[in-house]
Amino acid sequence: MIDDLLMQTIKKTLSDLEMKGDIVVCSEIAGGPAKYLHDAVSAFVPNSALTYSELSGIRSLIFHAVDDERFFDWEMPTLTGFNAEGFRKIAEKLPTG
Repeated sequence: MIDDLLMQTIKKTLSDLEMKGDIVVCSEIAGGPAKYLHDAVSAFVPNSALTYSELSGIRSLIFHAVDDERFFDWEMPTLTGFNAEGFRKIAEKLPTG
């Protein structure tokens, strides 16, 4: 799950930084500070309840929708706040599968 991966990456990064001498973690293990950073960062990352496969499916759906003029018409930017190019840029940020 993405959330577990994020937590493990933060723990490893804190440990790596400490080993390099860039920071000092004042805790027996990096888990406490890592959890604090994880909770702060989680507000800015995609919903961790979505799997990698689901994010990839959303990417495909967006590309399909913006290429279909019957679906993505002149009114869609008013309804969504994004034009077709805006949605393409969003979709490019999602995993390819």
